[in-house]
Amino acid sequence: MSGLRRSGKSAVIQGMVDRLYKRPPHYLRLVQTGSGKSPAKPAPAPPEKKKECRVASARWLEVHEDRVFEILPEALTAIHKEDRYGAVVIEADADPMMRCAYPYDHRVFVMPQPAAILEVFRDPKEAAKELRKALDDTSAFASEIFGLLAQPQMDQPDPPEDRPELSGTHMRGFLYSPLGDELATRIQLQQPYHGLVESDVIVVNTAIGEVTPATGDCLRRIDGLLSRLSGLTDKRGEMFACDPWKQEGKDCKRLAEALKRLCVSGK
Repeated sequence: MSGLRRSGKSAVIQGMVDRLYKRPPHYLRLVQTGSGKSPAKPAPAPPEKKKECRVASARWLEVHEDRVFEILPEALTAIHKEDRYGAVVIEADADPMMRCAYPYDHRVFVMPQPAAILEVFRDPKEAAKELRKALDDTSAFASEIFGLLAQPQMDQPDPPEDRPELSGTHMRGFLYSPLGDELATRIQLQQPYHGLVESDVIVVNTAIGEVTPATGDCLRRIDGLLSRLSGLTDKRGEMFACDPWKQEGKDCKRLAEALKRLCVSGK
């Protein structure tokens, strides 16, 4: 479960835990070291009003970019030893490092309602600039698209080679290839929204964000982008716009059905 900060990820998870999981799942919250975030302190409740714990376990996991590929698998291995077939819900912000730390079984992306197209999409000049930068430097490409970061203890990548400027013909030739088409599609998005294109379910939280005349246009553009990617990958994320707190309306019912398919344990 990834997405922008304060977009309603916890509300979606709470709904899944309360209504969709047959067995309480384990919960992991991933936080990057130095982010300034800290676990929320639950308010004390009278003994007669204590709620039943709806998760099998809960862990706050602070990870550093150099060790994220070790720390998360270690935490999941520890859970697996305790509960071999238990499901695990992992919550993280829109950080490429977190998105690529593990081959997750399912991905859900949560975002607020967009007030402007440029909240989600880069303008054409900015997108073209980012595309050239990614093509010019392999490490920039890896960081921009896959969240792979150079680690200090490893050999540093070779500096970018001196290459002649790409001609219009060369650029078009690359962009018309399957890899170029997918890269160009992904790089249209602002970095916090890159997780959107690889997710099984996209939740547009209608309780957060300002509704403007551009909101509908932006959502239609996202839908078009998902359709375009489905032609490249044979997979299309499902997008739902609703209030996960109220859980009312046709889209919320469809969202619950889509999430229910993801709420399964290992057996």
